[in-house]
Amino acid sequence: MNADPNCPGILVVDDDPDIRESLREVLEDEGHSIVCVSNGREALDYLRSGMRPCVILLDLMMPVMDGWQFRREQKQDPAIADIPLIVITATGKRPVLVDADELVMKPLDLTRLFDAIDRYC
Repeated sequence: MNADPNCPGILVVDDDPDIRESLREVLEDEGHSIVCVSNGREALDYLRSGMRPCVILLDLMMPVMDGWQFRREQKQDPAIADIPLIVITATGKRPVLVDADELVMKPLDLTRLFDAIDRYC
């Protein structure tokens, strides 16, 4: 559980509104604070506003800015480069291709997802 109630514990970045809402519901039920955005550009704007989640859950296949582009830009910004990243994807791409800390495949295994989140939050 996120110890600081003023800190958004988890940033969910996914273009699918049903997945965003499902993740919000299950993670809030686990006691986490959640912020959701629909693409990498929105995620970068949010992070650059000064918010520091304990972890980012990132889909790879998105319009506007995909997960690969997002991670490249995140890693180039020293203020946000160290925020851990869990890729949630159905593409089967290896996390090393986006320098991710974890990879959880869709459909999501919630136990595996919760374990991964618990390592960072």
